[in-house]
Amino acid sequence: MSPTLPRKFPHEISQPKFAIGDRVQFIPVPAEDFGTVTGFQYAPAEHLQDWAWRYTLWLDPQSPSYAWTPSDLAWEADLQRLTPAPMDVLTQEQSA
Repeated sequence: MSPTLPRKFPHEISQPKFAIGDRVQFIPVPAEDFGTVTGFQYAPAEHLQDWAWRYTLWLDPQSPSYAWTPSDLAWEADLQRLTPAPMDVLTQEQSA
């Protein structure tokens, strides 16, 4: 794979699935780590032999890996959106 950008970049690439501030978790779910998207980049993904979105995550303090690293990188295919916990919904309603 060449590190050269796709020929029709940025007009004909997929849009990122997640935005800054989105709460996500690693899949498969047994990985257990979760956090907040703090950045993303379109990067060459050797394992896909293509380009893909890669995200920077700020791990939640309750995330298992937070004990040794507060942040991590993940490919879009390795993430899923976290649904707000009931407490998060209450907090969001109170701040609205």
